[in-house]
Formats: sequence, C-alpha cells, structure tokens
Amino acid sequence: MRELLILAAIGVGTYAMRAVFLVRASTDPPARLARLLPHVGPAVLAAITLPALLAPHGEMSWAGTVPSVLAALAAWALWRRTAKLPIALFGGLGVWWVGTWVTTML
Repeated sequence: MRELLILAAIGVGTYAMRAVFLVRASTDPPARLARLLPHVGPAVLAAITLPALLAPHGEMSWAGTVPSVLAALAAWALWRRTAKLPIALFGGLGVWWVGTWVTTML
C-alpha cells in the first residue's frame, strides 16, 4: 500500500509540474530559465546514455565497456561520413558484436 501511495504522489507531482506550464502558457519563462532550457534535452540524453555505455551491466569492466565504447565511436564515425542512420546503427552493432567476441576470447 505504501508503494502505491508513493507512485500516486510521484504521478500527481509530475502532472502538477506539467500543468503549471499549461496554465501559464501565455507567459514566457523567466530569462534565466529560458537560457537554460535548450541544454536540458542533451543533458538528459547524456545522463541516460553514458552510464549504459560505460557500465552496461552495472559495473565497468573490460569485456563490457570496451565493445560498447568502440561501437558508439564507430556508429558516430559512420553517421558523420554517410549521414545515413541505418548504416551507422548496423555498423555500430557489427563493431559491438566483433568487440564482444574478441573480449570473450581474451
């Protein structure tokens, strides 16, 4: 029961934070907040991606971290070179498979 109340409180809090912007939709955010808003998306993406990339199984290890980092670098390089997302994704996946195979053989 306690967990259900916690989840309900989180849901109400999340809704309230969004509802404030809907209710005050006609006003612009304060200048300090408006200056920071463009950085929120990249910061959230980095906060989600980097831990999964550097510690894929919850801890940093040679066998888990190196193939992930190499795959991310390969995908980035392929995307920059070709500007085609499928090529970058499948190329990065291939590098990850090979890197995982090599690290398990060592």
